[in-house]
Amino acid sequence: MRYPARLIALIATPLLLASGVVGVSAGSRTTAAAPIVKTVDGKLLVNAKGLAQYIFTPDSKNTSTCYKTCAKFWPPTIVPSGMTVPKTMKGIPGTFGVAMRTDGTQQLTYDGLPLYSFIKDKDSGDLYGEGLLASGGYWWAVVVKGANM
Repeated sequence: MRYPARLIALIATPLLLASGVVGVSAGSRTTAAAPIVKTVDGKLLVNAKGLAQYIFTPDSKNTSTCYKTCAKFWPPTIVPSGMTVPKTMKGIPGTFGVAMRTDGTQQLTYDGLPLYSFIKDKDSGDLYGEGLLASGGYWWAVVVKGANM
């Protein structure tokens, strides 16, 4: 599978100091109190708990291939019911969206690729999933090149 140049530029060694927040909107309001994702040092994409967000190389645009056992180890980043994800986020190049999962939930995507966390990452700054070959593909932490938060 061939990935866009922008995505390749996003996958690098993450930096780990805290900074800006990326929220989702409910209707026309932005929810900053409980964002789905945010950046760390304006670079590493993390979930609301501060855990790294990963992409899975077998996934294709807006389509997850991680289910069953895979999803137990790599939980998908689910958009809460009723929330609308804005296409763009201030200070972060690229686009956000959702991929419909087989159970009807919506998984957050970045530049079309579904996002996940890793079950062994317990604390902010943990990157135990970075570069792993598991569940039929490689896992890479998402680093947002050119983010300015």
